[in-house]
Amino acid sequence: MFSAPLKEVYRIDTSDFECQSVAALAAMNILEVEGVEAVTVGRNGTLLAVTSAHRNLRDDIIRAAVTSGLDPLRVKTVDLERGFDPDPLSVSEAEALRLVEPPKEPVRAVIETVQRLRVSVTDGYDPDTIIINAGVPVEIEFSEAHGCLGTVVFDGLDIESNLEDGGAVVKLPGLESGTYSFRCGMDIVHGNLIAE
Repeated sequence: MFSAPLKEVYRIDTSDFECQSVAALAAMNILEVEGVEAVTVGRNGTLLAVTSAHRNLRDDIIRAAVTSGLDPLRVKTVDLERGFDPDPLSVSEAEALRLVEPPKEPVRAVIETVQRLRVSVTDGYDPDTIIINAGVPVEIEFSEAHGCLGTVVFDGLDIESNLEDGGAVVKLPGLESGTYSFRCGMDIVHGNLIAE
């Protein structure tokens, strides 16, 4: 999901740059323009600048590119696009510009006599996918959370824990292989416990 408020994406074609160092310098100079949040090199060497400014930054961004060594006679407004819909960006470009969060990596629990791990609860579960060894007891420490996330529910295991007063440790027996889902009290935020 794209972050809010809506971002503006500016693109500069770098095919006219004399060398890669000029493109790198341009990226650094553009990043210093007030209102520019991130700059990355996109497909075909295009510089992408993301802003959340409430004004058109086209002239400022062109000025930064020219200051970096681009021939001012070769800078054309068609080389710069102010786009309000970042959909044309690839997933890797959107991640580089911090418009989307990369998918969370599953975390494997540490094996002892009891498998223990911690889940941070903020605007979701982190991690939201937990891999454990089947047949070994599990203790999952959930951090404190409030509102919708103030309760964690394991439907298939008939477990419900209140997280509003300092969090909770959910203790599970050794589970058979399979996937066990958990959720918030309002069934909006979900996670999975995978026993292998």
